[in-house]
This record gives sequence, C-alpha cells and structure tokens, in this order.
Amino acid sequence: MRALKSKGNWMRRLKGFTLVELLVVVAIIAILIALLLPAVQAAREVARRTTCRNNMKQVGVALHNYESVNRILPPSSTSRIDFGVWSTNATQYALHSWAGMLLPFLEQGTVAVQVNYDVSALDPLNKKAAAQVLGVYRCPSYTGPDFSQSPFYLPFSNRYAIRNYAAMGATTIGKLYLQPDGVFYAQSSTRIRDVRDGTSNTIFVVETREPDAAVWIDGGTGSLAAHPYDQTNPPDYALPQLAFAYTPYFAPVVGVMLEGGSGIDCTYGPSSMHPGGVMHLFGDGSVHFLSPDIRPTVYDSLVTREGQEVIKGIELE
Repeated sequence: MRALKSKGNWMRRLKGFTLVELLVVVAIIAILIALLLPAVQAAREVARRTTCRNNMKQVGVALHNYESVNRILPPSSTSRIDFGVWSTNATQYALHSWAGMLLPFLEQGTVAVQVNYDVSALDPLNKKAAAQVLGVYRCPSYTGPDFSQSPFYLPFSNRYAIRNYAAMGATTIGKLYLQPDGVFYAQSSTRIRDVRDGTSNTIFVVETREPDAAVWIDGGTGSLAAHPYDQTNPPDYALPQLAFAYTPYFAPVVGVMLEGGSGIDCTYGPSSMHPGGVMHLFGDGSVHFLSPDIRPTVYDSLVTREGQEVIKGIELE
C-alpha cells in the first residue's frame, strides 16, 4: 500500500507546469529568438551581397567581351542625353541602353531576340522585352517595385522593368551633359585603352536603388554621376557631397538642359539597400563594396577615366 501511495504522489506531481514555470520558458525562448534573429538576418544579407557581387562580375565579363567584339564599350544611351522618355515624341529617338546592348553577352539571348534595335527602345515593338525582369540586373537586397511607376512611362506601358545597376558616366551631372569624364555616357565610344587611369582604378558600373528612373531598356537614364544635382550651381550643377543614399538625386527644372521638357525625377543615384555601402564594378572586373564615408575627392578620382589623379587613402573591400 505504501508503494502504491508513493506512485500516486509521483503521478500527481507530473500534472504540468505552473504558470510561473511557463512564463519563464516563454521568456527564455523569446530571449533566444531575439539573440538569433539578427544573426540569421546578417547571414541572409551576406548571401544577398554575394549574389549581387556575382551579378556585377558577370556584367564586368560581358562588358569586356562586348569590347572585344565591337572594339568599343557600349554607350549608356544610343541617343543624346537630353533626349529621353520626357521628350516630345520620345519614340522617335533610339534610346537603347548599355544594358540592352549587353544582353547577348550575358546569356540573355532569348530576351535579346525580342529587342528590335532598329526602332526606339520605347517603341511598342519592344514592350514585351522591356517587361522582362532580368535577375542579372537585380540586387537581391532590393525590395522596391519590379516596374517603373513614373508618369512618363505609364502612357507607353506599366510594365517597364527596372535594373539595380547603372553605368558610371561622370563626376557631376553638368559634366555628364557637357563634358563626360567617366567611361559610359550618351553616344560614347570609349575603348578599354582610353581608360588611362587604369581599369583597376576606374568605376564602370554602380548599384542604385532608384525605383522609377532605372528602366533597363531605356538609355535615357542609363548613366549616373557621383554627385546629386544642384540647379543653383552651374556649370557642374552638383552638390559637394556624394550621392550615396542622398535624395532627391535629380529633381529636374522645366527648360533646363533637357529637350522637350523637364526630365524625369530620379530619387536615388549611386545607392543600395545593403547596409553600410554600395557595390561598384571596376574596369578590371573586380567588385568592391564602398562605404558612403569615402571622401568625395577620392570617389571622384575613381569615376574619371583619365584624370591622372593620385588616389590615396582608400581601402577596397
């Protein structure tokens, strides 16, 4: 009888947790989740940065292959910089972008055959191609829309797919328009040998988180400058700080510099959704993650193709 009584007491003691015990367990689990979640998010961001870096390396290889075949690098646009989607009768201008011309060299032949390079990039014949969201031009950390919602594009189509990589054209928007000092600009014909600063010291392509003025098929916004636009500061029209995450990057003014209208709003220039910096493709095919704390003079030196600057005080990741 004594043994049975002991057994009954043992069974009664295992009925369940007390409320206090349950709350303690819940609190411990919450603390563990709070500790582990940042580590998981950091690991995911590392993976996204690796994918973004690989995308840009593919673009770098494609640019060199394009130059080997065509003897020049692709221009940012096949039309003048002051012609764009904002222009009167925009479809009369070619406006094909470096990103569109690079497709055959990125194993994107199925999309390339849909592009009619004999008509404008904004022609209805190119709508199907323009709607393709191309993974090689997209940063996995980007959480913005797939298609531009700019009122300039919507009359043509609401499915103009955007890219997260832009050609680097100049140190300032004034120079981009009047005297580009970078590698890629409208109607450029730059060769690798023209990059006299050295390909390892010259930025070719930069990330951007721009959600509207970054349609991959449209060359009108195919290249960027290092500094944000400042209407009051001719002839460079540039603010002294770099454009990293600065907004608005370009807020056009009616009748200034651009044919047929005021241009297209561009919220972001060189920028990214990676914490702590922006990916850059250099001319030698290397990809580096540059901090927004980089000195503007150093960054400008990396943008120019033949500035012959002495670059000091920079560490490339």
